[in-house]
Amino acid sequence: MSKIFIQPPDYDSFDEFLFYAKEHDYNMEIASFAYSDVLDTNWEEILKDHQKKLQGFGGTISLHGAFKELIIHSRDRRIREVAKDRIFQNLELAKALNAKYIVFHGNFNPLIRHEGYKKNWIKQNAIFWSEVLDKYEIVIVLENLWEPTPEIFRKLLDEVNSTHLKICFDIGHTNIFSKVALEEWFSMLGEGIVYIHVNDNKGDVDNELAPGEGNINWQTFSKLIEKYRIAPEIVFEVGTLEKTIQSLEYFQKENIYPFNVSAPKK
Repeated sequence: MSKIFIQPPDYDSFDEFLFYAKEHDYNMEIASFAYSDVLDTNWEEILKDHQKKLQGFGGTISLHGAFKELIIHSRDRRIREVAKDRIFQNLELAKALNAKYIVFHGNFNPLIRHEGYKKNWIKQNAIFWSEVLDKYEIVIVLENLWEPTPEIFRKLLDEVNSTHLKICFDIGHTNIFSKVALEEWFSMLGEGIVYIHVNDNKGDVDNELAPGEGNINWQTFSKLIEKYRIAPEIVFEVGTLEKTIQSLEYFQKENIYPFNVSAPKK
């Protein structure tokens, strides 16, 4: 089964991405419901449209959940409630679309350096995601954004200890915000990395360039996947279909995972 997911960034681009995915036997990460203006207005109409068009689709579906300002570890009860309501709304949408994965951001703020903040983040996330996993048969993949090291995710995975709570490793975010070498993310998280967002940048702005247009070392990336014997899904999160095709061609030409011959099979 293909390890490749392509991501239409919004509802308007869904049709052309779906056609391309069907044509090439790729999977789909749907981002149509990641935005509050959709979730507060015409989400039912979009859901029905997606369900109709996905009938007979043979690939795997994943969903990018809402991510902006969703602080489930907030000290403010009302903010926590809004964040959790939005997440449960996305989980119901994922269920309706028979999604295997759903992506949420960790929203950890590294500028807050008090140890109590870190402990609260781990505690509140562990409580909440354990509650979610009791209700939904889906793999939650938490995406790194501002996190400077993988340590906070490692502690959370150990605390929850579930095959349904894993990591969406965003290499573009790591290239900007990480304070440790790329290999430390792989060595510390290991098989917790089941899903990877792929895009490039020059270490300054998260502008989702196609691989090869920034300064990420993709050969190192591919070798680390092989070294740590993991077999993650690969999601091209680069915006347009044109850039997605460009990214796929680059990975194929350079023999980057999952197009490298020696990639682990699972």
